[in-house]
Amino acid sequence: MKSTLLEKRLEVVKKRKELLALEEARLVRLARQKKAAAAQLTKVKKEKFAVMMEEAKLLRALKQNTYPAL
Repeated sequence: MKSTLLEKRLEVVKKRKELLALEEARLVRLARQKKAAAAQLTKVKKEKFAVMMEEAKLLRALKQNTYPAL
């Protein structure tokens, strides 16, 4: 069981990142089939990058064992 709020939030971010990766893969397959998925793919990639940045921020905070200004 996760004890701190940061650890719980990190688990949520990791799960979200995993789901975004699956969505990105689905959209890439659609794009290869010449279907209209380019706009959605761009959105998903931007969101995935934002989630990765949040994950990195949380990992740094946990390693330093301090709470950042969230």
